[in-house]
Order: sequence, then structure tokens, then C-alpha cells
Amino acid sequence: MLQMCVLLVPVQEEDDDKAGFWSQVVYSASDLFNLYRTVVLRSPEEIPVCEAAHRGVLAKPSKELRRARLSYMLAAFALRAIRSVQVLVEMDAFRRQGAKYALHVCTRIEVVKLVLKIFLRFRMPFNFYVDEVAIEDAEPPKLLEQQRNALLGQSQNGNAEAPSEAAPSPAADQPFVGRRTGRSLKALEGKAPTSDAPKAPRPPPPRVADGLRRDCTPHTSQIAVAEVLYHSRPLIHLAMIRSRGRKSWAAWVVALLLERLSTGLLAMELRSLPNSRASLLEAAEVSRRQNQMWWALVRSPVFDRLLKRPCETLDWVLKKIPVINLFNIVELFLVLQPFYFSTSGS
Repeated sequence: MLQMCVLLVPVQEEDDDKAGFWSQVVYSASDLFNLYRTVVLRSPEEIPVCEAAHRGVLAKPSKELRRARLSYMLAAFALRAIRSVQVLVEMDAFRRQGAKYALHVCTRIEVVKLVLKIFLRFRMPFNFYVDEVAIEDAEPPKLLEQQRNALLGQSQNGNAEAPSEAAPSPAADQPFVGRRTGRSLKALEGKAPTSDAPKAPRPPPPRVADGLRRDCTPHTSQIAVAEVLYHSRPLIHLAMIRSRGRKSWAAWVVALLLERLSTGLLAMELRSLPNSRASLLEAAEVSRRQNQMWWALVRSPVFDRLLKRPCETLDWVLKKIPVINLFNIVELFLVLQPFYFSTSGS
């Protein structure tokens, strides 16, 4: 409800837009609440952190594993919390000391985020970074309780039907005797009655961390190159913007090439075990990185050249339509588009 109310706040045309700033404050606060809810709903067994390779699977989690899960959870929450407020911090820096200082603050934030990503990468059993956003998309925490109830119901039904299936009917073992000839035919052995009912769908892989290290994609030099290109893209993009300006075509092209090359190299090296949780999470991460490349269309200078005028026209049309003109979706987007973090995708 808070996020929907953000779209109802009118946006002013002045440079010191208090309405847009406080709209971002409300949006960031509601996003932080959603992150907290996600952390609370997730079970510790779902956190992608495994025991050490030499320890194997233990009956109970060790003290080291519990510490690793806690440190992973705190680092992942800190990273997503920074993402929730990074646009707000950039807007505040821009209002206080201008665009150059805002880009300097953005560089510092990207360095902090890179440190957190490196920490999470070494906590994971995967051989490349898998973001929490990809994990949440592949395994929504809201559906966890529903899946547990469904699996519990299937197990109870299976236990109830097991006795009836295990005990064959006595009539099935008796031979068939013809009424006219009196000849008898033996019953077919090992032939269960067939049914035309469709088979039950295959259950999803268990949402536990055991086996992720065994089933994940093995480490290769190509994956290492893809990771270096992907994680260095925001810093290289920011450095070129600071030296050439926000409307630099060179900065836009280099950022897009780094994203495209890193994602392509990573997608070619996916070799995880099929139908496993590791395969599901790794595919979700590759899909997330591929979808992030679409942010290039709303970055300057491409947005200024191709999409800014159509968006302004669309905003003018929507303001003429009753009820719809109460929502300032396009207007709020036009206000936030000049800021780096609104289109960075990092």
C-alpha cells in the first residue's frame, strides 16, 4: 500500500523537488520492510551455505555452519538494503553539492557493494556469484508454506493408499474359467491394472543447501573472466561518466559490451546437474543478468535521443485521462531517470 501511495504524490518541476525526494524515502522504507519479511520467512536450511567440503553432510549443523549462515544473511540483507536506499543517497548528495559529488558518492557505494558481493561469493558453494534477487525469484518465500503443506498432504495420502496397493485382491490370483468350454486361463502375473489418469508432476528440488557444491557448475577460467567483467562494469561505467559526462556514448557502449560479454561467457559454461536446486538457482542468476541489459535502453544518451520525447508525450496523454491521471508513474520515472542508480542495474 505504501508503494502504491508513492505513485499518487505529485512531482514538482523545480530542481529542488521535495515531493520526488520524499516519494523515494517512502519507497525505500517499504522496500526495506519487504526485505525484512523475506529474511524472516526463509528457513536457515534454505540459505545457500554448505558445510566444508571435507566435513560432508552432518546430522546437525555445526557451529561453523551456523556462523556462516548468520554472516551470509547479514551481508545479503546489507547489500539489498543499500540497493533500496542508493537512489535516495544519490539524490541527497546531488541536492547538497551537485552532480560531481553525487557521482563520487555513487563510486563509494559501488565499492561497498562489490566488497559485500565478494564476501557472499566466498560463502556460497557456487563457482560464480548468485544474487539474492535471483534466489528469491526462483524460490519465492511466500510459496514456501504452501509447498510444505502440499508435500505434507501428498505424504499422508501416500501412506493411506499404501496398504490397499500392497495387498492384492484374491480375485486377481484366481484363474478365469469359461462358461461354455470349462477351460481355465491362468491370471497374468506382475501386471498391474493400468490407468489413463495423468501422472503427478515431478516435485521441485528440495530447498536445502546440501548438495549445492556437488551439483553446481565446475570452476573454469572462462567463468572467472566473466565474473571479473561483470563486477567491474559499474566502476568502469562510473569512471567514464565522471570523465566524459552522463551523455557520453563511449560510456554507454562500453557498459553494454561488458554486460553482454560477461553474460554470454557465463551462459556458455553452465554445466550443473539437471533438475537440481543448483541448476535452478544458476539459471535464475543468468536470467537476471540477461534481463539487466535492458536497463541500457533507459540510460543516457540513448534515452534522451530515442525515448524521452515519447515518454513525455505518454505522460501528457495519461494526465488527460480521468482516474489514471491520479497515478504519476511516467512522471516519477522521468524525474528519477537522470540519476545513476535509477538505471544502473547493479
